[in-house]
Amino acid sequence: MKTNHILAILAIIGGLTAAFTRHAEHNDLYPGWTFRTERVDGEKIRYISASHTANLLYRKDQNIIIFDARQWDAYERYHIPQALLYDTGIGPKSRIKPGKIIVYGTEGSDNLQKLISELPGRVYVLKGGMEAWYAQVLFPDFNHYRIRNRDQLDHILRRSRFFGGEPQNTQVLNIQVRESRYREGC
Repeated sequence: MKTNHILAILAIIGGLTAAFTRHAEHNDLYPGWTFRTERVDGEKIRYISASHTANLLYRKDQNIIIFDARQWDAYERYHIPQALLYDTGIGPKSRIKPGKIIVYGTEGSDNLQKLISELPGRVYVLKGGMEAWYAQVLFPDFNHYRIRNRDQLDHILRRSRFFGGEPQNTQVLNIQVRESRYREGC
């Protein structure tokens, strides 16, 4: 009985250590973070991962507004589904419904910084912009990411195809589910 308590405490300590040391980032696991706050030029910026943004859209979350702060020609070539092209003449900002507001564009551009400061409420910036969207959502390359289990792989494949993408290098995946190692009964 005492051994079980010690093992449980060690498991909790190991889990907390993995969470605070960014285990997934250091071991090339598929991005698992959702939100992150960083200081850039003395300002606090809230970031959201491309993977989490895709999950919100995939689940058809209604409380999400996405603004594209890029130029018209880039927006016309491809944009994240449901994304609205940001226009400085958008009208009164009070008409924007509360919810998650996500913006993306060229990192460090004046248009993106202006958009972040003008929008009301919590504004999240898509970390990595369209490059992250392509790399993690539309065309995830499994030479660069490791996947933890078959369920996560199936979700990534379905989600990628849902948005019109095609996962890359899926033949290198060798995921084996260890169902026989689970104990049955007490």
